[in-house]
Amino acid sequence: MQPFSLNKTSRIPYYYQIEEWLRSQIESGALQPGDPLPSEMALSQQLGVSRIVVRQAFNDLTGEGLLVRRRAIGTFIAPPRRQVPILRDRLRGLTEDFSKEGLSVRSRVLSQQLVPASGEPMHELQVEAGTSLLEVRRLRSVKNIPIAIETTYHPYARFPDLLHIDLTDRSIYAILEREYAAHPVEARDRFVAEAASKDDAALLEIEPGAPVMRYKRTARDQWDQIMEFTVSIYRADQYKFVIEYKEKH
Repeated sequence: MQPFSLNKTSRIPYYYQIEEWLRSQIESGALQPGDPLPSEMALSQQLGVSRIVVRQAFNDLTGEGLLVRRRAIGTFIAPPRRQVPILRDRLRGLTEDFSKEGLSVRSRVLSQQLVPASGEPMHELQVEAGTSLLEVRRLRSVKNIPIAIETTYHPYARFPDLLHIDLTDRSIYAILEREYAAHPVEARDRFVAEAASKDDAALLEIEPGAPVMRYKRTARDQWDQIMEFTVSIYRADQYKFVIEYKEKH
């Protein structure tokens, strides 16, 4: 692992500087799957920051699937997950996906607020640290059964009215299309299996530790601008992803 020192005059949070450093080491091959990382305490002392800062960086990268933490053993570079490309004729949101099956999706807004860009949303939306982002967190349900917790980030400067629109039982894609003539035409979706946290389990009405799917989407619009980063937690017992292939003749 190459030496690293924090830029303590930068506006970029310390934990995110650590994340970017480790991410670059992994992408360059300097850190290989299975390589151990220093402990939180050792790295915090090395970099001159609190242990909480290092823990935040480790937790974020673990959530992205780049690190794996083993209780009482340590933190390691995660093995690469196999990627399977899925091609669809067009991009759809959850509301439209279910409407095609004759089902309606209920959406309860848990929070709708401005947050400063940091961590993964900042990285995925390619904005500077501290940039105002609109964060919308909703519980999505079908037939009164909660199926997903959806947290969506949008650039606030581009979609300011979205902060004040009532998003209960409404499609954000439909609103962006109508109000801003913006619709997604390209996206990168990622799926990761994991266990439900205590807080997520309470919202989804399942037991803590029950299987869930973490689904992430980064979407671009027709002008090739990044318009959305979404993280959704799906109940594994109520939702399944089906991939269909059709060879063109």
